[in-house]
Amino acid sequence: MWTQVSGGNVTRVITSPTSLTVNEITHPSSIFTKWTAAELRNIGIYPYREDSVDGRYHYSGSVTYTVLDDEVVGSYTKTDKDVAELKKDMIENAKQVVSIILARDDWMSIREAEGGTAMPDNVKTYRAAIRTESGTKEDEINALSDLDAIKGYEATPYTEVRKVEHSDGAGNKTYGPDTETFTRPINLVTYYESSDPLVEADPLFVSLTKD
Repeated sequence: MWTQVSGGNVTRVITSPTSLTVNEITHPSSIFTKWTAAELRNIGIYPYREDSVDGRYHYSGSVTYTVLDDEVVGSYTKTDKDVAELKKDMIENAKQVVSIILARDDWMSIREAEGGTAMPDNVKTYRAAIRTESGTKEDEINALSDLDAIKGYEATPYTEVRKVEHSDGAGNKTYGPDTETFTRPINLVTYYESSDPLVEADPLFVSLTKD
């Protein structure tokens, strides 16, 4: 995007190339792709970017433009969303994730209740662990005191260690012993760490730990 600047003030935000008139001279839309940045600045056209507001946590308001030497930056006022409402939504989201996880194996529970094959013990253990985790998450979320705590809970840094995959000329794969380490944020609202006995183990996985 671009802006048209006159007298140090932004007069127009241009979202896509278009013809425009400056000082009684009409320029075709092709100037946005054919002219250099310096040539565009000479007629008051500057690249434009916005400092976006994270809509998960804030409402955006009016925009203020800052004209720099080589670009224009738009900054929005922001108002924090209500912490109690955010926490309510987080708990609901966590419960929805649990419902999806448990729904996969509900048929086993129904089969057992109707006199058929019993649900495997490891699946029962996993389902119980998931329910326990869900209760713990609800307690943790309720204990979050402010917006910064909410942001941290939804982007908690974890360190993951994975084996390096190797492949020979015949396409045979081996894993490790060398490893790679990554740090990434994890949303604890939707992340459940209980090990699923029905999911095939990842041969590259070594560990995932909270920083």
